[in-house]
Amino acid sequence: MLRKSILIIIAVLALILVACGNQQTDSPVGVVQSYIAGRVASDSALLVSLSCKDQESQAQTDADSFKSMKASIDSMSCNQAGTDSGFTIVACQGKVLTTYAGESRTWNLGDRNFKTIQEDGKWKVCGTTTANK
Repeated sequence: MLRKSILIIIAVLALILVACGNQQTDSPVGVVQSYIAGRVASDSALLVSLSCKDQESQAQTDADSFKSMKASIDSMSCNQAGTDSGFTIVACQGKVLTTYAGESRTWNLGDRNFKTIQEDGKWKVCGTTTANK
């Protein structure tokens, strides 16, 4: 039973990664959506590749954060929300749902905005900031 559950989780994560590969990462919104999906899938290589140089160590931490949890995205939508100190800000709505040791938790994507910047000709995630509510 446990093995079947693990295989189902792996299949769902693979589908998420395929969907992320089809999203455009050449825009601030696209790179943030791919980053969130990669975080849910605990894909450290993807998160590092989508992060600015100053954020690479945090990307590894983010990848590890949901690694031991069953995580999924619920109704994610993101939009460009302005600029701040040279960063393009992306705000998202929706939730990340996690289950660990039988306990469920909901993470609201609207609690933080993502800072993005062009680095080496590509859009990169370069941290977060508390969302103004």
